[in-house]
Amino acid sequence: MRAASLPLRETAWSAGLLGAVVLGCLALSCLEPLVAVAVLAAGALPPARAVGLTLAVWLVGQAVGFGLHDFPVDRTTIGWGIGLGLAAAASTLAAAATLVRLPGRPSWFRAGLAFIAAFVANQLVALGVQQVVEGACEIVPGVISRIGLLNAAWLAVLLAADALARRFLGSGTGFGAPRPA
Repeated sequence: MRAASLPLRETAWSAGLLGAVVLGCLALSCLEPLVAVAVLAAGALPPARAVGLTLAVWLVGQAVGFGLHDFPVDRTTIGWGIGLGLAAAASTLAAAATLVRLPGRPSWFRAGLAFIAAFVANQLVALGVQQVVEGACEIVPGVISRIGLLNAAWLAVLLAADALARRFLGSGTGFGAPRPA
């Protein structure tokens, strides 16, 4: 693989992931699986590009929310929107930092630990955002577990789709795919 072809492959892979998540969320009427996207992106792209891709998914989600679902344009909603972007970036960085420490481990193991790190980072930032936006911080186990389960399910589906694409389409980009130095 030539070095010049790598950015094109990464761009195509990133666009595919973005499209799959957006279409899946529209079809399922669900929240954006930003933790799952963060883990997959961190395992496939250099950290800066992974954060960029995760934030692109977040931004499209915000556009859909405000454009199609008529989110209210008020201080609370905008504050939460920005906060979710910060949480998405923190998730990606936590996943990337975890994955760097696990070379040579099986993909399922790396993805699992990266997911835990990304989810914890996401929820810590969300608690901080809640304190800033709402003036109080309340831990609601039911909401946290629902977000965790949603993201875990998305991660499993996205990892399976990524593995199939790499196997049958010969893509050199994806979770755990070797990257040239």
